[in-house]
Amino acid sequence: MRVLIAILLLFTINLEAKRTNLYNHTKEARAVDRMLFYAKEGNIQAQFDLAMAYAKGRGIKRDESKAFYWFHKSARGGHTLAKYYMGISFLEGRGVRRDIHLARYWFKQAIKAGHKKSVFYLAIVEKSLHKRNRYIITNYLSRI
Repeated sequence: MRVLIAILLLFTINLEAKRTNLYNHTKEARAVDRMLFYAKEGNIQAQFDLAMAYAKGRGIKRDESKAFYWFHKSARGGHTLAKYYMGISFLEGRGVRRDIHLARYWFKQAIKAGHKKSVFYLAIVEKSLHKRNRYIITNYLSRI
């Protein structure tokens, strides 16, 4: 009798775990649908959130080219973090061809918008563009 009760308890715990995962997946899918609706309407925060969902694969299949598309729309709208992620995308070639000059442009845009971490990445870009000029590197790193 005790064995039967223990087996039933283990079975119900396992069912609850599956139900919770299915619930979370459905909840994330609905959130992505809402983000997509508002992103198409021009909401820059929804565009950024949708780009992050595509980049990380949360509630939707991971797709770096779509993530880049939505980061670009959001960055053009003025979203500071989207500008930073545009720089990262161009620097590392995520969803787009690697281009160090465009990475430099987007990091500068993010710095103008007030994003502090972009200064570090801009220093890395400048270092790769100007390998012999140490003044440029120390100048950028002194701003951190």
